[in-house]
Amino acid sequence: MPQDDKTACKLSAVENAQAIHGSNGQLISRKPGALLLVAAAYVLGGGGMLAWLAFLLLGPLVPLDVELGIAGGLMLDTFLCLLFFIQHSIMVRRGFRLWLTRTVRADFHGAFYAAASGTVLLLLTGLWQPVGSALWTPPGPVRWAMIMVFLAAGAGAWWGSRSLGDFDALGVKPALQTFGSRKPITATPFIVRGPYRWVRHPLYLFSLIIIWSCPIFTVDRLLHNGLWTLWIIVGATMEERDLVACFGQDYRSYQKTVPMLLPTSFKPLMQNLNKNARDHF
Repeated sequence: MPQDDKTACKLSAVENAQAIHGSNGQLISRKPGALLLVAAAYVLGGGGMLAWLAFLLLGPLVPLDVELGIAGGLMLDTFLCLLFFIQHSIMVRRGFRLWLTRTVRADFHGAFYAAASGTVLLLLTGLWQPVGSALWTPPGPVRWAMIMVFLAAGAGAWWGSRSLGDFDALGVKPALQTFGSRKPITATPFIVRGPYRWVRHPLYLFSLIIIWSCPIFTVDRLLHNGLWTLWIIVGATMEERDLVACFGQDYRSYQKTVPMLLPTSFKPLMQNLNKNARDHF
């Protein structure tokens, strides 16, 4: 597959680019660089995600007031959200991944991405500026109901990740494999199972539910929720192009049958398209 083929599957194109560049100019050696990167993915990537979830449910754990006023606080909060959106979106794009292979092996891209994303999330949760008092405080029963929806959406996200099969949230498995014999790269099969039978992007759907089910309604949190909702919709739309490039007509048929984010039926719109579907819900 030509390296400059803009319609090529991103993963295949990155593997081809890695084969072309080889190990010349690589910044991370197999040891100890890979081990340090894996540790960073766990500490920064995992820690950033947990900090963000705690921030959603409880608000800033250690509020840091830098005395910017209402307008200044909202501007800083907007900048922190945009910083994460830009970092997150650029690093998953095909062009960036191809460029990164010049200095960072494809095996390490996932862990590098997780560490970078977690770092920005830690900045967001640590520097976030609360603005104003609560516009609405849910009464006790409503608050607990919202928390239950939050937890149910978290369980749904876990279900969605399980439905992907060998899901690697922090991207550490390829890096860890460099310590042993590297498995040959095989084509990624197109599978539909679990919540993917109702919507094409269930992880994004559950993320939206998690964001909006938190019982905190201040001006800054409404800003956060609105910006993240817009970014998730835009991100899902952009991801569709990569999926079409990877899976071609199979994914186009899937697009025609299953909605992107909002389910339209209580019954699955597709059957499990995987020979081992019974083992994965």
